[in-house]
Amino acid sequence: MSGIAKWFMTTAIVYGLLGMLLGLHMAITQDHGQRPTHAHIMVIGWVSFFLFGLFYLHFGQSVRQWLAVMHFVIAEVSLLGLTIGLWLLYSGETQYEPVAAISSIGYAVSFLIFAMVAIPTVWTNR
Repeated sequence: MSGIAKWFMTTAIVYGLLGMLLGLHMAITQDHGQRPTHAHIMVIGWVSFFLFGLFYLHFGQSVRQWLAVMHFVIAEVSLLGLTIGLWLLYSGETQYEPVAAISSIGYAVSFLIFAMVAIPTVWTNR
């Protein structure tokens, strides 16, 4: 395995571990204030990034490399910003809500790029 598939799957595993650690921390401390942060790390970082990796593993040879790289970079930067923004927001630092909002838009853009890559690829490959 190489390329974007490897990067998406590797970072997915890292995010899965980080999300589980945050979940364990919340359970141990009985403070569930970061539940939205935990959920976003797990669903975007672990689940969607791993699924992106599987897509690129199976169909990567049919995808323009620059689009796959753009998808990866925007998705990764957006999740990092979203995680930091949500962490600060749910820690009471409401002035950082724009960080979470802008990062959410960034992730939506990355998913739009993925859709532009994936839909034609799935329909033209057998």
